[in-house]
Amino acid sequence: MKTKFFLITLLIASLSFAQATKNVEESLIKVNFINPGIEYEWGFAKNQTFDVSAALQFGARGGSDRGFDWALIPAFNASYKYFYNLNRRKEKGKRIRGNSGNFIALNNTTFLNETIIGNLNVTGGYFGQLGPVYGIQRTYSKGFNFSLKMGFGYYYDDFYEGEFGPILGFSIGWVLGKSK
Repeated sequence: MKTKFFLITLLIASLSFAQATKNVEESLIKVNFINPGIEYEWGFAKNQTFDVSAALQFGARGGSDRGFDWALIPAFNASYKYFYNLNRRKEKGKRIRGNSGNFIALNNTTFLNETIIGNLNVTGGYFGQLGPVYGIQRTYSKGFNFSLKMGFGYYYDDFYEGEFGPILGFSIGWVLGKSK
């Protein structure tokens, strides 16, 4: 019984300490200008965030057996991000405010069937991609923010079987409010 009590106390203490020493922001709200939209990033662990956004995103499909199609389409994105270099950045005196660091993530973007601008012919209800990405994110002192991510994932929709392809994402925007 004493051992269980000790282990539970140790677990609670370590979780409390981990929350007190987070390297990531508690929350960030960003307005993006490329892929115009709004984004919310929630820091839930020392170096981990959950990021959601709604935006008009650039989407493209193409290949050697068909032409290149593109469009600006309403999209919803959700990512789990693990920032792996924040401790090293702090040790070197580099900025980590605004979750400035390199990350690996599991990324999912779902596009709706409404083409706003472009020649991508969307006939189903949705399509999207899911896969791992590597990325960098930087936030500067006045709130300017950019993010770049790339990876390889599975493309899906509601009217064909799916395929694998590259995942690319780029955003430029502004962090609203103050970061820690």
